[in-house]
Amino acid sequence: MAAGFRPAPKRPGQGPGVHAPAWREDKVADFVTMSTQSHDADPHPDLPECFTKKKQVVKLVQEITGQGASADVIEGGVEAPPALSVFEPAADQSSPEWPPEPLVRTCLATLESSDEFGPMVAAEANRRNFFAAQARAFLGDGGAWIWTLQQTYFPKFEPIVDFVHVLTHVYLAAKTIGDSTTAVWERYLGWATACWKGQVAIVLAELRAIHDAMPPPENPENLKATDPYEVIRLTIGYLTNNEARMDYPRYRRAGLPTCSGLVESLVKQFNRRVKGTEKFWKPGQAETILQLRAAFLCEDETLSKHLRTRPISAYRPYNTTRTRKAG
Repeated sequence: MAAGFRPAPKRPGQGPGVHAPAWREDKVADFVTMSTQSHDADPHPDLPECFTKKKQVVKLVQEITGQGASADVIEGGVEAPPALSVFEPAADQSSPEWPPEPLVRTCLATLESSDEFGPMVAAEANRRNFFAAQARAFLGDGGAWIWTLQQTYFPKFEPIVDFVHVLTHVYLAAKTIGDSTTAVWERYLGWATACWKGQVAIVLAELRAIHDAMPPPENPENLKATDPYEVIRLTIGYLTNNEARMDYPRYRRAGLPTCSGLVESLVKQFNRRVKGTEKFWKPGQAETILQLRAAFLCEDETLSKHLRTRPISAYRPYNTTRTRKAG
């Protein structure tokens, strides 16, 4: 997900320019056909090495949450926050059979609500003939509205929670509990490994015990999202709500993807065009730019077809006639 910026309607007596600006989220969908195969046993039962390196995990959490890197988990003390970059799908080079290999990508984006977004996503999936695929996966970050969309339009697709978002939640929970740097890291590794193996119940049991032992806040309605009590509560809620969509060993055996690195990269490509502190969009203009950006990023004939068929296209032949007034 990303965010689009738009001005509110102009009020009487106001001059030109942007007045009372407001944020709106734009929604991005990534459609990828992949080359894959099923396996009799889990092709990657161990937590990938990229999720066991402190600096890489801190960088990943920073990208997902927008938070700065924390010195207490980086060996060697304070260092500058790393530059944001696309995080590759979780896989070691020693496991060439998994994850699936991307073949063709198309995409779409809109500022409309999820009610309008759902039919758009379903139409594009139908155009790509996804509903006839042998293996079908619907990968999301864990938001409730995404699973509503999946259940409404893609009920026969396998719903999968992106493991990177799960990892981010358990890392933040492990860190907020406190203790020494070594203890925090070992706690994170234990929880991340359990989730990778599909043993989410173990993590939930430990988190609930920790949460129950915490003194309840005096003003729970005024808690900040960074408060330890609230961080643990939110992590428990996230894992509980998504536990049924975290059977990662089964997904890997079926040859399905479990990380959303491709869509996270795609969102950044949209953001480069539409987001910025000096970019101001009217709703209609932003929607048009999103559609053009989506056509540009598609790996099929979407953009070339648009250029051939759009009104006043330089590539479209026109039959011009002159109408003369009689008499």
